[in-house]
Amino acid sequence: MQWISVWENDVRDDTHEGLATLFADAYPRSAAKFQGGRSWSGARPELRIIALDGGKPVAHLGILRRFLRTDEGRSLLVGDVGLVAVHSGHRGQGAGGQLLARAAETLDGLAVPFGYLTCGTHVIRFYETGGWRHLEGQVTRMIDNHQRPEVYTGPSMVLPVRAALADWPHGRAVDRNGWEV
Repeated sequence: MQWISVWENDVRDDTHEGLATLFADAYPRSAAKFQGGRSWSGARPELRIIALDGGKPVAHLGILRRFLRTDEGRSLLVGDVGLVAVHSGHRGQGAGGQLLARAAETLDGLAVPFGYLTCGTHVIRFYETGGWRHLEGQVTRMIDNHQRPEVYTGPSMVLPVRAALADWPHGRAVDRNGWEV
């Protein structure tokens, strides 16, 4: 596999097409979102980490730097992570672990204090193996795909990058103020 990091403005059309195919495989219930070369669901990432096999994307993680607003009134810079996917034919071969390791390196290079993501309960352990910490009871306010505010009560995860986990706000909610990546 070949690993690349690509800024969003530099992603070629054929790469968007390949990513759309990857996401349709990884997120079958949302496959209709990834039509016509659309390789994003909500907010577009600013930077993508992509694994290629034979020139085709087989793993991906998107990052968007943004400020989260806490219920304590603070603004907190994070690397918001989303669109994490490994093609079904490449799972169980270490690509996911490599993806998380490359994400941690990239987030450090972007000089953010934390990585942040929301996910399903079935992948909490996967992220924990990459150093992410589950924020029990934390909720995330954001804009859903129907462009309405929602409160996501599923798992929120944080990766301490250039700050300690103890520096993460102790409130119960963060405001993403936009779409999930």
